[in-house]
Amino acid sequence: MIRKVPTVALLIGALAIAGQAQAGHGNDAAVFGAIVGTAIVGSALINANRPVYVAPQPVYYQPAPVYYAPPPPVYYQPAPVYVQQPIYYRPAPVYYGPPRGYYGPPRGYYGRHYGRW
Repeated sequence: MIRKVPTVALLIGALAIAGQAQAGHGNDAAVFGAIVGTAIVGSALINANRPVYVAPQPVYYQPAPVYYAPPPPVYYQPAPVYVQQPIYYRPAPVYYGPPRGYYGPPRGYYGRHYGRW
């Protein structure tokens, strides 16, 4: 906003100098005022969107410390370690007899009335 103050002051000054146009004679002052006013307004419009570059703030670093104090003596108990022994499975025994739950041949194997008393 502050950087536009000179442009506005020049615009007001040009309009004050230009004066009022007269109908009968002497249009030179009006033409001169219009040209100067147009130049000032044009420069204000052209320079309105000019980017502004601001230098970044300087960064100051704290100097590195010369001496590092040792950490206080503290005992940290280590975490317990649990080792689980592997589980071994022995294979199932081999069974060489008839299947479990077997009580003889199916009905009718030896004849029609076998197994009925």
